[in-house]
Amino acid sequence: METLKSGVYRIASWPGAVGPESRVLTAGEQGVTIAAPGAALAREQEFSVEVQPDGTCAIQIPARIFPSRSLSYKEPEKGERVILGPVSDFPTREWKIDPAPQMPTPPPFFIRVPDKDLMLVIAQKAIYPPELELAPANTNLDSAWALQPVETD
Repeated sequence: METLKSGVYRIASWPGAVGPESRVLTAGEQGVTIAAPGAALAREQEFSVEVQPDGTCAIQIPARIFPSRSLSYKEPEKGERVILGPVSDFPTREWKIDPAPQMPTPPPFFIRVPDKDLMLVIAQKAIYPPELELAPANTNLDSAWALQPVETD
């Protein structure tokens, strides 16, 4: 089973994590959205994932910049929009990043709200750029994410 380590990642929707149809988590002026690789500055598509001793993770945006913002939401409820937390938010929202039981390559992960039956998904609303929201947890790979390590200096 794939275990996640702290580091800087590009978080892409899975399937289609690689190739021309790839869509990457992007933090920009419009908040957290999904965009093609390179459609925004590289730092807006790189996220610092800090794995805590209890297995939860903080996802900071953009990576390697202080103060940073975190991948967040106002309330852990179905349909709640995923947003950028305020600068230097404390405590930072934590997520549970679990490997998918199917184990294809690249390894997909589910990004879940700890202690809730909710997960991070691409919103089904017909808007551009696509937003993210919380949805009931499932094991459908259409709700999975590939965390691709980014080489740092």
